[in-house]
Amino acid sequence: MTRDVIDPKLLFRDEVVNLPVYKTGTKFHELTEEQSKQEMLRLGSNENPYGPSPRVFEAIQESLNEVHLYPDSTCNDIAEKLGEKLEIDHGRLVFNSGSEAILHAMVNACLRPGDKVVSLVPSFPIINIFALAAGASVIGVPHEDDLSFCADKICQAVGGGVRMVYLCMPNNPTGSYFTEPDLERIVATANSETLFVLDEAYVEFAGDKPDYPDAIKILEVAGQPYIALRTMSKAYALAGMRIGYGISYCEEFAGILKRASTVFNIGGMTLKAAEAALADQAHLTQCLNAISTEKSRIEKEFASQDIRFFNSAGNFICIWFPTLEQALTIEAGMQKNGIFTKGQKGRGTEGVLRITIGKPVDNDRMLAQLRQLR
Repeated sequence: MTRDVIDPKLLFRDEVVNLPVYKTGTKFHELTEEQSKQEMLRLGSNENPYGPSPRVFEAIQESLNEVHLYPDSTCNDIAEKLGEKLEIDHGRLVFNSGSEAILHAMVNACLRPGDKVVSLVPSFPIINIFALAAGASVIGVPHEDDLSFCADKICQAVGGGVRMVYLCMPNNPTGSYFTEPDLERIVATANSETLFVLDEAYVEFAGDKPDYPDAIKILEVAGQPYIALRTMSKAYALAGMRIGYGISYCEEFAGILKRASTVFNIGGMTLKAAEAALADQAHLTQCLNAISTEKSRIEKEFASQDIRFFNSAGNFICIWFPTLEQALTIEAGMQKNGIFTKGQKGRGTEGVLRITIGKPVDNDRMLAQLRQLR
């Protein structure tokens, strides 16, 4: 006689059992046969439509004969190159398979049950999941009616002695950011032991915003502990390779975080691809310029149609809707026609639709479809 299989919920902590499910990108292989006949436009995951530098493919090809070997767990070669580019000691850098893997390790290592984290609403929802799993809670500060975020309200939340401030800049999904004076006020309000987590996954795209601040410099001047999370998935177009890095405020912080993380977490082929992508700054500049030009064109088109959208410093534009249902209806209508965007919850009962900037011809198709659906 066999025993009943035990309920899996009994094997996890309650915080983990009750975690919300993160909405990932579309599973293209699950599309219907009718949809698969159309040319699919992937405008829902903020991928770089121009792809990586040609040097990346050369590096991958050259590294194929080493796939049977473990990679360098110290990531020393790319750390030295990045340290030189960023003009910092490369010992302050932490690497993992995507910046969210670093965030996950850091939340597990730094947050305690009952701790509080300040974030924006809406923002990258994975911070809520990770914090809840650690027994902490997130204080979400929503945007204003004019689709901007109020620095004073962030200061009020931060002034309560929170353990961590999670600032996604440019913010995902809105693309919003704080200017230098506002960010300086926010940092000045924080307790000296409050850790600032800058999620800068899209920071390379912010070069077309003249008032975009040097957040790391502001934190350095203030002497505030921080880690800036960056990725090579977006601007460098290595989303399928999975590599991200963190810039920590001191080498000792980086060292402790490395001890709390897994080893061999980035493959050797990925490391070589990342080094090749980093070396081709001309290709990066071409991509950034093309995306910036298209973003400006789309914003003008949206403005002419009285479509409300956030001021975005990312490679995407976020449209506001009065309800989540409206945002998801537009998302579904776009997807039915082979255009994949990302609708999600906004402030309160509101909704937002995030649209990645594609190539000009793709953006034309997206604009035409959006006009029909609205």
